[in-house]
Amino acid sequence: MANTDQITGFRPVKYDCRLVIPCYKSAGTTVTNDMFVGDPVAFSGTGDSATGNTGVTVSTAGDGNPILGVVVGIKTQPTHLDRGTWVDGADAATVFVCIDPNAVYEAQANAAVDVTEIGMNANIVLTQSGSRTAGTSGFEVNATEATTNTYQLKIIGLPDRADNEINTTNNKVLVVVLDKQLVTETGTTGV
Repeated sequence: MANTDQITGFRPVKYDCRLVIPCYKSAGTTVTNDMFVGDPVAFSGTGDSATGNTGVTVSTAGDGNPILGVVVGIKTQPTHLDRGTWVDGADAATVFVCIDPNAVYEAQANAAVDVTEIGMNANIVLTQSGSRTAGTSGFEVNATEATTNTYQLKIIGLPDRADNEINTTNNKVLVVVLDKQLVTETGTTGV
């Protein structure tokens, strides 16, 4: 059975819920600044002057670009009740970010990943813009793995489900953040 191509970003499957914090997404100027549940984020270098919440921006794909965490929720925006899973790039908002350094995330790979690639390192990749209609992130795991310790993710497994055929395009993988903003350690080399 072929895997369904359903990109939804990163979904935490194992994490400490006490390590979800409110963060500030500042107003941008274009749709390219949209933020979705499932997007990996990084410190923006600013914060919310009214609440003191940490400022975040969507992470940049590629090795050497550390990740703070993943957006797991959006605070209700009274003027936009139809936007429960995304924030318009032009709007400021409060987003909830999982910053658990040990969190395990499930995400779709942009190509086939086999069991022999468990333990390898990978980067995030934005393969399509987030969907305002579906409210889903456009991020996936880049299936070009390596042993490079500056990559953003480590592949730790593959979900064992009927809807996830291993070593087939669009299969889901389990990953942890390897290049973390909150932990100042060098990532581990892939195996």
